[in-house]
Amino acid sequence: MNDLEVRPVDRAEHDVVAWLWQCFRHDLALVVSALPYPDGRYQTQGLPSGADGDVATYLAWRPHPRTGEAAPVGFAVVAGSTGERRAVTAFWAAPVARRDGVGRRLALDVLGRHAGPWDVVFQHDNLTAGRFWRRIADEVFGPGGWREEEREVPGLPQEPPDHWITT
Repeated sequence: MNDLEVRPVDRAEHDVVAWLWQCFRHDLALVVSALPYPDGRYQTQGLPSGADGDVATYLAWRPHPRTGEAAPVGFAVVAGSTGERRAVTAFWAAPVARRDGVGRRLALDVLGRHAGPWDVVFQHDNLTAGRFWRRIADEVFGPGGWREEEREVPGLPQEPPDHWITT
């Protein structure tokens, strides 16, 4: 799949990320028992505004199978891009593209753009994300080059802890 292009989001593409964010939150709703708000949209907390110089957002693009035009098939949000420690705070690949390696390619590209150390957080009940990020951590940081720990979800002590992969 050499036709995948990962690039930083520019100002004109912020709306694309906002639309895909709704897909991301829709997928995550099954894990975190979330419902849309009265306007039909899922929460947008964490959606980058483009104004924070310490947050880097990336879109993965590939040709649309019907039109050939570039179509967004995934995104990644990295916090701490200019600080001492980076964190993947949001990550999504289109369901139809997941088995094509889009997520892996996007993750490897984004992690490779920024020197570590890194944090990657995923929800306890998101078993697919756990398997995915453990494989990526082994590939990028090497077996034994990372650790996983559970941390309480801030403000939600009744929820299962989040899992943190740290380097």
